[in-house]
Amino acid sequence: MVATSGFSNTPVSRFVILSCISTSILTSILDIKHLLPIKPTPHLWPYLQFSRLLTFQTAYTSSTEILFSVALLYQFRVLERLWGSRKYASFLVVCFWLNVVLLPAFCLLLKTFTLGVYNYIPSGLTAVVFAGLSAWGDEIPRLYRYKIVTGGSSPTTTRNTTTSPSSSSENDSSASQAQQETPGIVLSDKSTTYVLAAQLALSQFPYQLMPAAVGWIVGSAWMGELLPGRLNRWRVPAWMVGETSKRKQRGQYEGLRRRLEEEGSSADGMRNVSDNVHSGQDNPSERRGFGRQILGYFTGS
Repeated sequence: MVATSGFSNTPVSRFVILSCISTSILTSILDIKHLLPIKPTPHLWPYLQFSRLLTFQTAYTSSTEILFSVALLYQFRVLERLWGSRKYASFLVVCFWLNVVLLPAFCLLLKTFTLGVYNYIPSGLTAVVFAGLSAWGDEIPRLYRYKIVTGGSSPTTTRNTTTSPSSSSENDSSASQAQQETPGIVLSDKSTTYVLAAQLALSQFPYQLMPAAVGWIVGSAWMGELLPGRLNRWRVPAWMVGETSKRKQRGQYEGLRRRLEEEGSSADGMRNVSDNVHSGQDNPSERRGFGRQILGYFTGS
């Protein structure tokens, strides 16, 4: 299977990754990191700083979180190639705005249950990243598995025996059974992505666990078409991702169809004329002598 490398055909992923890195560096240079996280008390009440709800997902305050988040978003670019840029951009926008509402609500709920101990929402796209992780886990298949052996091999696998060709199949089955019985950890090609996600969720422990869980729930709800108001079917305007609207595409296809029909009709006419000429030349019964041609000129026959 041929894999496309880099950001080929993924303008939305490239924009999101570059924006996340740029805003994080800019907030560090300007020394405004303290304006990104949210503490419901006192930021939302009594200070009423509701603008933080729109800005806390725009940048990270830790270089480690930036590294893991960008690595995961780079892995999720295959979703854009699978879905198309418009659907992938719509997915990110829906997850972003749902997290604006859900993360503060869950934080207030946890604050109530913990008697004010849990009172912090870290900044960054962690919830959006885990929503993408949920969709990526459902859409992208596993390519291969491998085992990390944690114990010694069984005696049946180290025994040297002389076998005949007739018993080779039995030896292969016994070897595969012995390999399955070998103690170890079975992993797949997707395991490294989940390890990166676990590192991101465990940063700023335990406060990043809540955005990770909310993002996973939102992504699963989007994939299962469980969001209210049919949000999973909403799409961003086509011009935002460099695509033309259906009306313009229909007009372009209509003009192309008419031109092809005209060219086809003219080609059919020329083909009929050429067929008539060739048929007249090839049919010996329709050939006339020189005298008959002169007579036909004056008589019109």
